[in-house]
Parts: sequence; C-alpha cells; structure tokens
Amino acid sequence: MPRVSDEHLSARREQVLLAAWACFNRNGFHATTMADVISESGLSAGAVYRYFPGKTDLVRATADRALGQVGGRLEDLLDSGEVVDPVDALGLLLEAVEEFAASQPTDITRIALMAWAESLRAPEIHDVTRSAMGSLRSRLVEVVARARDAGRLPASADPQAVAHALLSLGIGWLVQRLIAGVADRGAYLAGVRALLERTAAPVNG
Repeated sequence: MPRVSDEHLSARREQVLLAAWACFNRNGFHATTMADVISESGLSAGAVYRYFPGKTDLVRATADRALGQVGGRLEDLLDSGEVVDPVDALGLLLEAVEEFAASQPTDITRIALMAWAESLRAPEIHDVTRSAMGSLRSRLVEVVARARDAGRLPASADPQAVAHALLSLGIGWLVQRLIAGVADRGAYLAGVRALLERTAAPVNG
C-alpha cells in the first residue's frame, strides 16, 4: 500500500478543523456534535476521529492555531530585543487578533468566546482554555518586565499583575468587538492611554 504523504494528512486535518469551525459558528459550541463535524467535513467517521477523537481536541487545535499567530507576535517582539510601552504591546496583540480573525474562513474569535463559556461547565475544555491564556500571559509578563527594567514603568510595578491587567483589557476588547460591535482598535487604545494618563496625573481641585 502506498504511503500517504504528510501533505495529504495535513490537508485532511485542516479539512476537519475548518468543518468544526463552520459547525461551531453556525450551531454554537455546546450544540455541535462530532457527528455534525463528520457530516460537514465530508469525510468518514474513521478519518475524522483519526485526527480529532473529540471536541476537546478540536478546541486544543484551535487554541494552538490562535497562539501560533497571536502569541507569535509577542514572541517576535521578545526575540527582537525591542522594548515597547505595555499599551503598545496590547496594541500589537489586538492587531494580531484582527489579522487572525480576517485570515480564516470563520472568525475564530467567536469560537474562542464559545469555548470560554463552555469551559465553565466542562473541566476538559477549562484545562485547554486556561493553558492557552496562561501561555499568552507568560509572554506578556516578559514584555512588561522588559519595559519596567527600561524605565517605561515604575520600578515597583509587578510584571505579573500588569500582564494580568493587559490580558483582561485584551479580552474585554474582544468581547465588546463580538457582542457590542466596538471594533475600533485605535479608539480603544486611546481610551486606555487616556485612562492611564488621567490616573497618573494629579486631580485638580
């Protein structure tokens, strides 16, 4: 029997993943079954289960894809040795999210929101989403620590705490983008900067 090429296997895996995203986007995460994914993919059940034994594996693959592109932007920044203001780092993160969402047939940020909600009731999904957030936060910690050491933040600033706040700002923007239609990244970042400047400045009167 001829050996199946790696390219063929990769293409079939991608076919299943795209089918899952389409189902999640159309039916919601919780309501989608593996049978739905199999039907959408046009492949046999055996072929689908070969790559993804269950929905948790699909979520993990989706998280890995997102981290590769979104988290990769922070990795590139760290590798370059460049020091940036933490709000600028947040801007890079949001820009990467927008580009990632636009580059896929399905807006995966919608699936991320569904997976976060599902993680509140499904421990196996919670483990995946928690790990993904932790990975992103650890990169932000490095970015913030570098900014603090360069004098861009007070010497007393805790990189862990600042990274938590930055990640929360990013998630908040994403939720508003999906639910409230607040998608102007520049205006959002300007608001964050204005808030920080106002907080740092003395209050008159």
